[in-house]
Amino acid sequence: MDPVHGSIQLDKYLFKIIDRPEFQRLRKIKQFGGVYYVYPGGVHTRFEHSIGVCYIAGQLVDALNKHRPPDEENLSKWFTQEEKMCVQIAALCHDIGHGPFSHVYDFAVKEYYKELKTKPNGLKEMKEFITSKEDEYGDNKNVDSYVEKKELPKAKHKYRSALIVKRLMDKLTFEELEKDKDSYIRLIQHMITFSERDLNDVETKEKFWPIELPSGKTYKDKAFLFEIVANRITGIDVDKMDYFARDARSVGLPNSFDWRRFTQTAKIIKCDEDGFHHICSRDKDALSLYELFHTRNVLYRSVYRHKTVVIVEDLIKKALQNATIKVEVKGKDDGIESYPLLKCWQNMDAFLLIDDSIEDFIMKEVHVITEPMQSSDDSETTESQQLQQLCIKKADSTDETSPRKYFIDIRDRKLPKFLGRTNKAKLDDTDWKKWKDWKHEDIAICAAKEKSEVKKIKEKIIPLPVKFSYGKGSKDPIQPHFFYGKFYPQHPFHIEKEEVSKILPSNFEEEEVFWYYDMKDDHDDETKAIARSLWECLNTHKLPTEFKSALEGSYARKGKLYKEERNYAGDDHLEHFQKIIESLSLLITSPYKDSLL
Repeated sequence: MDPVHGSIQLDKYLFKIIDRPEFQRLRKIKQFGGVYYVYPGGVHTRFEHSIGVCYIAGQLVDALNKHRPPDEENLSKWFTQEEKMCVQIAALCHDIGHGPFSHVYDFAVKEYYKELKTKPNGLKEMKEFITSKEDEYGDNKNVDSYVEKKELPKAKHKYRSALIVKRLMDKLTFEELEKDKDSYIRLIQHMITFSERDLNDVETKEKFWPIELPSGKTYKDKAFLFEIVANRITGIDVDKMDYFARDARSVGLPNSFDWRRFTQTAKIIKCDEDGFHHICSRDKDALSLYELFHTRNVLYRSVYRHKTVVIVEDLIKKALQNATIKVEVKGKDDGIESYPLLKCWQNMDAFLLIDDSIEDFIMKEVHVITEPMQSSDDSETTESQQLQQLCIKKADSTDETSPRKYFIDIRDRKLPKFLGRTNKAKLDDTDWKKWKDWKHEDIAICAAKEKSEVKKIKEKIIPLPVKFSYGKGSKDPIQPHFFYGKFYPQHPFHIEKEEVSKILPSNFEEEEVFWYYDMKDDHDDETKAIARSLWECLNTHKLPTEFKSALEGSYARKGKLYKEERNYAGDDHLEHFQKIIESLSLLITSPYKDSLL
């Protein structure tokens, strides 16, 4: 019984995967990552989400087969039984590659290697762990192209999921897939990693298709297979349909999108525009699809990118990064003695040992964990229970960079104070570029009463960039989707936003920067002073010349200290300052806004 979808049934072959330790590990990885520390009700895990996605995928496949036009040549069904199995397995395993705290682990790995590639021999180290074999993680790019772009596919959870799928499928037997098992494994991997692909590469290379198609058929006839689990084109996929509903329910937010309604009207139709067979929706459902992405935007603003969640996940990320030299996981096949936490993805035996429980190990300052398990006579159980060592070097709780300290600060709510947020949409491109070029030490210069304080304040200011969108960047996610009408069901078309409603968003993406001040004690007066300085620093370039000069008289914009004493605009300018604030479209919103004047 699922709390979101009610009573659900899954095909028996799926339990071969569900009952494996690789999949059961998802019970120990919260869906929400750091959101749980702000929304205590968000305790659901990747385990139930993955099962929910698999269920919706199966329902959608059955519905699409049912809606096949009777005159469609040479196809009794859109999906063969083998293809349906591949879709459901891909849906079930699409998140199996997540690390501790879900996406936070990926952020930590990405930042670690972003710094690594700037160091001597950094690219060499990256290349050592990138494979040129296409079938290893379901991609047809080579080593050099990844190194040139300084990317590490296995550092992304989708590619790790593809690796683990191969690991699972090699161990399991599926009678229907055995005839061409390797090809079906690649098909499943492609379904999972499709959202990371270059569309031009996918659409132009027929060799991408891993399985021999029926006579006269091409990849274009089966393109819809890659629009179910991870839809790169529109983002309308079963993954979002489940996690939007599940996440909204756990935090008490409404979810107006009904995925069952979507399956009732969805059809596969050959589109004249590109010659591909796409999943199309009825034209009257366009507004409902906008609701799907509106729900995404609401969840990101209210939950995933809540101001406290953002700083909590930043602290978790720092804890994982600092644990790199203090947490090691021992592998078993390649002879390497151990892996740092952020390199566990280099070996799947090591990676599958880590989950959210890493926080407990760090908090308890465990030195070495060894739990020999008595395995049964069953060889499969023996393999799944083969023990590894999780080693955590004892952390000094007084060390400022100790991973334990970050988790203690989260537990005790000693978090950096939120100062405010700046919105890119309220600046033109020129001003935004100037704003980005300013370093946050400028704010420290504005805030410091004495020159000696600049460095101290600078180190405490934390700017964190945040993006909000409908999922496709600045583009309208519904525009590339195909619709069909009641009287012309075999002639799909696009719908312009204005045809759906005149009050839909005109912009689909905006960038903000959340500003924090690392004052964990309750020195509210100091925090207010920093907030005032932040506001003045960020808005000075938008003020009239006379007021701008008054501010620059104290501190230079480029960082040179003109005066030791702090001298803002002065009392005679405060009235003018008030009028300026009222006339401007404010760049910043802040909980300390009332104290800024």
